[in-house]
Amino acid sequence: MQYNYYEVINMKLASMVLLAVAFRGFSEQVYRPCPQFWLSFNGNCYRYFGERVPWGEARDRCRDHYSFNGRADLVSIHTEQENAFAYELLRSSADFTTDTSAWIGAYQTIQGGPFIWSDGSDLNFERWLPGEPSNSGNIEDCVHLHRGNAGDDILQPWNDRSCGFDTPFICKVVPN
Repeated sequence: MQYNYYEVINMKLASMVLLAVAFRGFSEQVYRPCPQFWLSFNGNCYRYFGERVPWGEARDRCRDHYSFNGRADLVSIHTEQENAFAYELLRSSADFTTDTSAWIGAYQTIQGGPFIWSDGSDLNFERWLPGEPSNSGNIEDCVHLHRGNAGDDILQPWNDRSCGFDTPFICKVVPN
């Protein structure tokens, strides 16, 4: 097979680009999509998982997912907009005949202590249901997004709950 001059030049240029990428790595300017089945929002990737598991298992399942830029974790929420996005993932994905909540990454390491995010980021935003966190029975150390009824769609609240309760969950990871 014979190539014309322009085809040879294009093949050489393509080869040089591939070599440059392989040698130097991917530039920060290269588009880095979310993993398959994950949704992008404000520079991160999110996914709702409908399987009902305890909080610790949900965290471990999130951490089983990786991108080139890091390891996934239960979602940490830092703004009203991010909370609305995570809540909409719950609202649009859950079967509300059986599931009215989804684990997020906030939890307490000490009963009655402060809540922290499982990914190590600062807890700089909160959206509790009125009267929460209540630590009912001194066993509610983990946090979930809560949708008790359509009225909660405006508040998009959080609630503390026993970590052993089987609940769907939302994961977050930096995109590839």
